This record gives sequence, C-alpha cells and structure tokens, in this order.
Amino acid sequence: MRIPNTLFFKTASTLVITLLLLSVIILASTAYFVVLPVGKRSADDLAALLVLSAQTWMELPPETRPDFEAELNTAHGIRLLKAEHPIETHARLYYYIYQRLLQNALENRINGTSKINIGTDIQRPDWMLIDIPIRKQLLRFGISVERIGARPPVVLLAMVIAIIVLTISTALIIALRISRPLALLSAATTAVGKGEKNIIPEDKGPDEMVTLARNFNQMSREVSELLENRTTLLAGISHDLRTPLTRIRLALEINPDAMPAALRSGVDNDINEMEQLLEQALLLARGVKKDEPLQERDLVALLSTLAAQVEAEWQVQHPDSDSRIEFKSDNNLNGSWLLPLAEQSLLRVLHNLIENSLRYGDNKPITIQLAKQGDTPLITILDRGLGIPEDERDMVFRPFYRLEGSRNVMTGGSGLGLAIVRQLCQAQGWDITLHPRSDGGTEVRLLLG
Repeated sequence: MRIPNTLFFKTASTLVITLLLLSVIILASTAYFVVLPVGKRSADDLAALLVLSAQTWMELPPETRPDFEAELNTAHGIRLLKAEHPIETHARLYYYIYQRLLQNALENRINGTSKINIGTDIQRPDWMLIDIPIRKQLLRFGISVERIGARPPVVLLAMVIAIIVLTISTALIIALRISRPLALLSAATTAVGKGEKNIIPEDKGPDEMVTLARNFNQMSREVSELLENRTTLLAGISHDLRTPLTRIRLALEINPDAMPAALRSGVDNDINEMEQLLEQALLLARGVKKDEPLQERDLVALLSTLAAQVEAEWQVQHPDSDSRIEFKSDNNLNGSWLLPLAEQSLLRVLHNLIENSLRYGDNKPITIQLAKQGDTPLITILDRGLGIPEDERDMVFRPFYRLEGSRNVMTGGSGLGLAIVRQLCQAQGWDITLHPRSDGGTEVRLLLG
C-alpha cells in the first residue's frame, strides 16, 4: 500500500500521532497517579468497614444482630444476606478494577488466611456480593452498585473514545485549513505555468493567505499581460517579415533566370527555413489549445503510416542519408489498438521527435516501438546517435536551446521543436522523458496517459 505523499496527509498524520501519544501519556499518568490511588483508598476503607462489621456481628448476641444489620443497611448501604448458594465470581466490566482492589484489600485485612469471593447473583443483578469467612462461618454482604459509585473502566473508555474522536477531527480540520489554500495555490501556479489565466479567491482564510492570494493574482495578471504582449509582438514581427519574404519569392518566380540555379535553390531553402522558424516561434508564443476534439483512431496504423511518411520525406530532403525508420508493436496488440486521441497534437509531437532522432541519429536507423504500460500507450523512439548528456536532458526542451552550437538547420534545427513538443504534451497530459541507451544513443518515452 502506497502512503500518500501529500501535505494534508503528512500534517494530519503528524498531528494525530502527536495528540494520541500526548493523550496516552495523560491517561496513563491520570490512571496511575490519581485513579488507582483513589480506588485503592476507597477499596481499603470499604474493606475495613466490612471486616469490622463481620467481626462485630460475630461478637454480638443473636438477639441484637437484627438491629445491627438494620443500622448497617441504613447508615452504610450494606446488607447482610444468607449464603444460600454460591455466587458468580466473574467481574463485570464497569467495576472490574474496583472489585479486584476490594478483594485484595479484604484478603489483606484477614491476613490472607482465606480467599475472598466477590461476584453477583441472578436474583440481585444490581448488587455486588461479598463472601467473608469469619471463625469458620461464611458471612455474605451485599452492596448496591450505586453504593460503589466510581467506575474507572467506563470513565477511561469514555475518555479514550472522546480523545480519539476529538484528536482525529482536530487534526483533519487543522490539516485541511493548512493544505487547502496551498492546494489551490499549487493548482493556480500550475495553470499559470502553462500560460493560462487563473485567479484564486481573495476573501477567504486568514490574513496571511488573503495577502498571498492577492499578490499571486496580481502576479498572474502581469504574467498574462506579458504573454499577450509577447504574442502580439511576435505576431507583428511574423507578419512584417513574411511580406518581404513573399516579395523575394515572387521575384524569383517572375525572373527565374536572374541568378544561377544553385544560388536560387539556396535562396529558396533560406526562405523556407525562415518561414518555418517564424511559424514555430508564433506557435510557441500563442500556446497550445487544450480543446482539440478526441477522435477514435487506430494507434498502430497511425504510427506505421507516420513512420513511412516521415522516412519518405527525409529521403527526399536528404538523398545521401542511410537512415531508415522501423516500426514495432507488441504482439498482444493484434495489429490494431483503437483509442480516442488528439490526433493533430500527437502527429505534431511524433513528427518533431522522429525528425530530431533522424537529425541526431548519426545517419543510422531508428526504431519506433508501441507497447502497453498497464492500459496506457507507451511510444518509444530509439536512435543510435551520440546521446544527450544527463545535465542537458531537461534543458533541450527549452526554446532555442541546442546541443549543436551552430545555427545550421541540417545539424541542429531551429531549437524550437522540442519546446513545442513539451508544450503539446503538457496541454494533453502526456508524459515525455529522455533516457540514455546502454550501447549509445537516446531513448525517448512518450506515455499517453
């Protein structure tokens, strides 16, 4: 069983354990230093009265004994009964401790020469019966349960139940008051980190949390404005740059013989690269919409088709490359796997990942594998390139970060592909990680869950 690693659980468990231990110490101290001594003193006083009454009764003439018995009942609530049959010596729970203390006190009073029996009678269920042997004669005394008064087991049980209920309730309330605002703040920061607007209530909770909420909302609004300004700026730059690029492309098409064919091809490639860079930068700035509709698709067919398509495109762009793409799926998939998918986002992610593996794969074949992790699809892309250093595996997802220092698209791309991949994965709730391969290369794991 996995123990929850949440602030609420840790705070609540710490408070519960601490308060329960404190309660146990208080209960044990109270029982040992207060309840038990008082019970012993009460039992010893009653034992002295019973033994004295038994001895007095034995000393009195038979004709005066009824008067003594009446006085004993009136003054002390103790009756002298006839021992017609044995009593049930089992102790009742609510005065079990007191019965044992009284029995020990009586046996000590008669010097331990005889065993004292204490129990109940079916005919008198509300009475405690005590058999005291005196001078070879058995005297049976009866004491009402109400006469005993204190019931330590019942009191301790009630205290334990009350302490447990109050401790757990208090711990849960305190933990909830601490963790709920932080959970709201955590969810809000996650949303802001994804470029979403998120405002948390400012009129609830202690003053510190209200101030924190107010400051966070102010920061959230400023971040949203900054992102909107960035998007607007990049959109303007993109529009302004595409206009002269279109003019250049149009001029080349109108005057195809104005420059040598090799130079014209290079200019075309530069224009395409700039347009692609502008498109990726604008996509990254605008963020990714989460509302892409899910469509029922065969994941096996989708991946096999994509592998063939990307390989064909790569061969056209790089005719001298020996890189090939191999697709494999688990045998238990039976050649198909229908799932609701955000198809366009998935295709864009996989296209960028496969192209990245081809670019850094050292001109060697790459492999795409589809497997099940529980009921969740796991897509793995394997290459045999130089690999990614451990301290840079997270940094490669940053915009414009590249392992290869030059800005050559043939060797390193624009540096935006993996940033767009992470943004798409975060929007769809997918998990993407990079791992080294034992014989060299990189293993990309995409978990669609």
